[in-house]
Amino acid sequence: MDFLRFILSFFTAFFGGVILNDVKCIKCRRFRLHSRKVKKDVRFVAMSDLHAREFGKGNRRLIREIESLKPDFVLMAGDIMTAKDVGKRIERSVRIASDLIRELTKICPVYFALGNHESRVLWDPERFTFDYEGMLSDFREAGAVILDNDDILLRDFGVRIYGLTLSVPYYFRLSRPKHLFAGTIRRRIGGPDPESFNILLAHHPDYLPSYAAWGADLSFSGHYHGGIMRLPFLGGVISPKPCLFPKYSGGMYRLRGLCQYVLCGTGYHSIPVRVFNPAELVCVELKKQEGS
Repeated sequence: MDFLRFILSFFTAFFGGVILNDVKCIKCRRFRLHSRKVKKDVRFVAMSDLHAREFGKGNRRLIREIESLKPDFVLMAGDIMTAKDVGKRIERSVRIASDLIRELTKICPVYFALGNHESRVLWDPERFTFDYEGMLSDFREAGAVILDNDDILLRDFGVRIYGLTLSVPYYFRLSRPKHLFAGTIRRRIGGPDPESFNILLAHHPDYLPSYAAWGADLSFSGHYHGGIMRLPFLGGVISPKPCLFPKYSGGMYRLRGLCQYVLCGTGYHSIPVRVFNPAELVCVELKKQEGS
């Protein structure tokens, strides 16, 4: 009995320490890509699923970490705020997101696509003390370029960034997910630019094959928070559907020869748990391919 109590105490302390570490620390993953479409080298940082989490007062630690990477721009792939709370807590969530954007735009441009939490303000307006357009206006006033089924060409780099906003049926939890066709994406945001390196910000990771079929040279999704817990060889443990060991939970996936990345996110909502899954920033160096 004493031995079992010792084992239980050990694992409780061990996992408690892991959770405490993973919700507080920030891990930066780096990778490099080459393309003939790129006009000149560019470095950028991608993040998702902050959910109004603060790393130090005013998110100073997160801002310093991003600034140290010297990015040419920052990409936000949705759920920077959280719509789970009510009343003033939701207003505070939007304020934290706006304040972060405002500080980051002092470093470089910020391009922001919407996740299900931002979209929920449109889907269920009665729950909120502010409206959808007002929320987007706050983010724009803070300095973000909002890509709500829209795109922007970074001409100097030969990069075009698209933001895909999905409607509520694509996020249904307890029913079969709605299929997303590449043609549906084209109707929403147009086709990929054949002259540019196309980056797609699309929050839901279940549709990675569709993003590749559409023609994204590189896509960023989030939503699954890395599967909450990550295990060697198995990846993320659970998705919001819910289901165990989702196919696309975190990291790089190559589909149709194109790169699709699922961000593990920087925050949490409802329950402050991340296990072997620290908050993640991704720094990408996009290089002009020699001989182009």
